Amino acid sequence: MRIQDIPSVSQILNRMESLATLAKNPKELVSFPELVERALISERSQISKAEPETPSNLPNTNQLAIPWDSNSLKDQDFQQKKEVSKSNEILETIERISKEQGIDPKLVKAIVKAESNFKPNAVSPKGAMGLMQLMPKTAEALGVEEPFNPEENISGGVTYLKSLFQEFKDPTKAIAAYNAGPGAVRKYGTVPPYRETKEYVEKVKNYYLR
Repeated sequence: MRIQDIPSVSQILNRMESLATLAKNPKELVSFPELVERALISERSQISKAEPETPSNLPNTNQLAIPWDSNSLKDQDFQQKKEVSKSNEILETIERISKEQGIDPKLVKAIVKAESNFKPNAVSPKGAMGLMQLMPKTAEALGVEEPFNPEENISGGVTYLKSLFQEFKDPTKAIAAYNAGPGAVRKYGTVPPYRETKEYVEKVKNYYLR
């Protein structure tokens, strides 16, 4: 028997009074333990009736509710695969065009990483466009009609980079000229004393080494 099943003193006294009443009629007389048991059974019955029934409209806890749509997961997976495929195409384009023009593909990738982080539609506050961040006048001079087209942008950017290598005969100066312009490198004869250009040269070198 559980502790909570043991009747209180007041309940026992009430039952004793009931027992005394029953004692007047011997036919209805029962033992004290039996009387207690009957009372307990009656109380349990009343408690069970008082307990609220579980509503039939409550969700079945055995069923796992999935908070997302399987179609949306397929869309996300497709989008991720599409982005990976697009990135691979950009890398392959860089490899092909760089080798065609005799420029180290790793260096071109490092410049693209520093310029646009491989975003074909990137636009700088100064108006530079695409993967290799070609300025409008530079793009026009290189014959790039669609600067946000990866093929055209990379082709124009690599052509421009090759011309800088041919002029300065030095990778560091060529990289600096790509950022600050060839006029600044000609003026100082080395990397211009611009903080942005110095940081840019170091960034490209670090990306190249990676």
